[in-house]
Amino acid sequence: MVDVRWIDRRIKRIVEDMAGISPEAFQCCLNQNYLIGNPGPGTDLFINPIQVVYPLGGLPASCTGTQAGGTATDFAGNDVGDFCITNAFDAAGNQVAGALGSDGKPDGFVQPVRIYKAIEFEIAKAFSRGWQMRTNYRWSQLSGNYEGAFRNDNGQSDPNISSLFDFVPGNFGLLGNQFGVGWLNTDRRHIINSFVSYSFTGGFLRNLTLGTGVRIETGLPINDLRAHPAYQNAGEIPVGGRGSLGRTPTTGQADLHGEYLVKLNEKHALHFGADLFNITNQKDLLRFDQQEDRSFLVKNADFLKPTQGTGLNPQLGFQRPFYARLFAKWTF
Repeated sequence: MVDVRWIDRRIKRIVEDMAGISPEAFQCCLNQNYLIGNPGPGTDLFINPIQVVYPLGGLPASCTGTQAGGTATDFAGNDVGDFCITNAFDAAGNQVAGALGSDGKPDGFVQPVRIYKAIEFEIAKAFSRGWQMRTNYRWSQLSGNYEGAFRNDNGQSDPNISSLFDFVPGNFGLLGNQFGVGWLNTDRRHIINSFVSYSFTGGFLRNLTLGTGVRIETGLPINDLRAHPAYQNAGEIPVGGRGSLGRTPTTGQADLHGEYLVKLNEKHALHFGADLFNITNQKDLLRFDQQEDRSFLVKNADFLKPTQGTGLNPQLGFQRPFYARLFAKWTF
């Protein structure tokens, strides 16, 4: 059997928590008010801050009273500009900017994008005359600015309450390329799988089954992730575009399976076997630590080194070397 499949999956809308202030507004003085909904370019759930931007060092003394402002600081600790929020508070001191409510203006969120396109070719042979086979090749692309309920880049497992839409972009680029569309972290361009098995039906090898599995896959994007300028968490802000540091290497692995059947009677049988994994003992580099900072303004000495399998990167950086598994089972 020969099969060809085309896949096109596009996310239409998402469910996420949102807040209507910029990172610099959080840095200076304003609290976040959260709502859970469907963020997008037309979202109007908050009173937008009226933010006036000045050159660095040019903040006027009049930014007082019901106004609030300060100096924006980026993820490298640089002062990048002054600003004043003219509708920060009301006369009673209650926060206005970022408060819940519609003001007839979009809040400034971008459109969440996740587009997966793939074409897959498969050749399969059902079991007959002692053997079977399934071999496939997939070319795919995964692009966007939203991975889904789980963030693979920094391991944030907060479905529908991630940090991605907690701030609007603001005026100073403090969110880097977080809202920019690019290659997402699980984008893998080429994958080849092949599985073949043969069962001997005569001679001294009768009741012996041998099988092999081969997998080859190209690498994943490598990001430069900085600490969040408001929350100060590591691994939040992609800088330079998604996949700006290239891709991990192409990897592959071949496995073997052997199983021998001893039939005791019509209902009972013993099976003895072994599975050999990574028979060529490949030890390829799989994953890099993509967090340039450990926290805000604290550099990570392990940046771009193989992951250690702890903390926010639970997966080991290198391919597991050769290992084997022996088994025996009784069927009845």
